[in-house]
Amino acid sequence: MLQKTTTFVLKFSLILGLVPFAAFAYPEGPPAFRTGAPGDQGTCLGSGCHSGSLNPAAGSVKIVLPGANTYTPGVKQHLMVQIVDSTKQKFGFELTARPASNITGGQAGNFTSSDQLTQVICADESSQPCAAKFAQQFVEHTFAGYSASTTGGYTYQFDWTPPATDVGNVNLYVSSVAGPGGAANQNNANVYTASLTLTPAAAPANAPVIPPGGVVPVYSTSTTVQPGSWFSVYGSNLAAATTIWNGDFPTNLGGTTVKVNNKPAYLWFVSAGQINAQAPDDTATGTVPVSVTTANGTANTTITLAPASPSFLLLGDAKHVTGIILTPDGSGSQAGGVYDLLGPAATGAGFRPAKKGDNVALYGVGFGPLLSPVPAGKVYASASGVVTLPTVTLGGVPVTVDFAGVVGAGLYQLNFKIPQNAPSGELVLAATSNGLQTQSGILISVQ
Repeated sequence: MLQKTTTFVLKFSLILGLVPFAAFAYPEGPPAFRTGAPGDQGTCLGSGCHSGSLNPAAGSVKIVLPGANTYTPGVKQHLMVQIVDSTKQKFGFELTARPASNITGGQAGNFTSSDQLTQVICADESSQPCAAKFAQQFVEHTFAGYSASTTGGYTYQFDWTPPATDVGNVNLYVSSVAGPGGAANQNNANVYTASLTLTPAAAPANAPVIPPGGVVPVYSTSTTVQPGSWFSVYGSNLAAATTIWNGDFPTNLGGTTVKVNNKPAYLWFVSAGQINAQAPDDTATGTVPVSVTTANGTANTTITLAPASPSFLLLGDAKHVTGIILTPDGSGSQAGGVYDLLGPAATGAGFRPAKKGDNVALYGVGFGPLLSPVPAGKVYASASGVVTLPTVTLGGVPVTVDFAGVVGAGLYQLNFKIPQNAPSGELVLAATSNGLQTQSGILISVQ
């Protein structure tokens, strides 16, 4: 796709070179707000880029959907813009999607280019993601698309993902230009406009549903997830039945698939109300789409990807951290005396509170980048330390972290000694990694 920074340079150069002439063409894509939609700045006819006729009988523009004129919230559609004019040689367009409830100021869904022939710009003519105050989007031709267009007509195609929820009717507006080709200064153009109203389709029976905030790191309520980390999806109709993996990192489990930023996630557990999965590796940061697909449909939402999103694994009471107490003297109750299980004695056999001076190992996810990256979706049986050790406090007392890193697929381990000056009782555990903190109110039992 032609980057918008390049577009600015091209437009500026064209303007400088064509100042003596009356009109300017934009083979690299028009400015924003030239779709003919209510509240926009008209079309490219009479707004500084073309002169000619509006909607003459010689041709037309048409918005083509893959099916009926409906949308299913959050379900991507592949759209086409068909421009026809037997008297012209080169073609371009700009299209926008607006909720009928706010045509002049709203934005309905998101556009994505499916090839190099189109591009998506924001209201300030920057590329995606759009800033909140410039949220309106426009999909339009690129210079490559203009160059590829052929005599008599041309069809552009791209993807549109509707809003994640039912926003009522959505209106699509398009303005196209049919020009004679040749030099960019085109005074003999035909401009065509069209619009289309889409109604929300009824959700299929038993379609999956993800409520707001339904995708989080395991045991957490944060909506920020680290690539390669384990996360949970909560909702309804997420799977036909409860199914657990065989340790083989499937991307389809029990007929359910999950994608994060359009990349398959690795599924460990699926059920109607919860999915546990490992996020795929990704260099992206910021808001990305998440989808859950079953035989009954697809549910879409978003999360934030970030280099870290720390979360401790918890015991069954959802209060105490999961961990072990190392026993180098061989007195432990587990693994032939190697360790005891960390937790209140009432938790079960083998559990005990930690003592001051004990070395503990705690488990979690999302504690940040590694010195030696560990790929997602694969068995891992070694150890790779983090680039930056997290800061940890226990009962408000700072602890010295001896090791933090991945010791299994997406599984982090933190090792430290219980400080001698720590208080006794149920102590609040807090850790911070890359500026983000673990869940609040997590406890360690200390004697």
